[in-house]
Amino acid sequence: MNIKLNPLKSLLIVFIVTSLVTLNACQKRTALLVKDSSNSIAIERTGLDGEYDPSGLAKRVANALVEDSILSEVSTVYVAQNESKIIFKGTVSNQTFLDRLIVVARNVKGVSEVDISQVEIR
Repeated sequence: MNIKLNPLKSLLIVFIVTSLVTLNACQKRTALLVKDSSNSIAIERTGLDGEYDPSGLAKRVANALVEDSILSEVSTVYVAQNESKIIFKGTVSNQTFLDRLIVVARNVKGVSEVDISQVEIR
């Protein structure tokens, strides 16, 4: 029995098999990515870019303060966190700034409480 293969048909068969193998690998990779995404990071441990960060919430609150037009010049306040609670430390010039700190912090996703007991008004 003598079998003759057309070179173009052989190339087409190789292309189809390669495509199927590649598609199968992509589907497996996508399934792994979907499976891994179910192990999400706790919101208070999520950093600025969505990565795990033990101080992620404090950094996101600090970033929100810098982006706020009223508070961008305040540099005497430090931001800390205890789980989902934000703790402010330092001094502000008036009650308006203190009130604004609270509003901005509470608007950050994941903040459950704001502690201002360590902030002094001067």
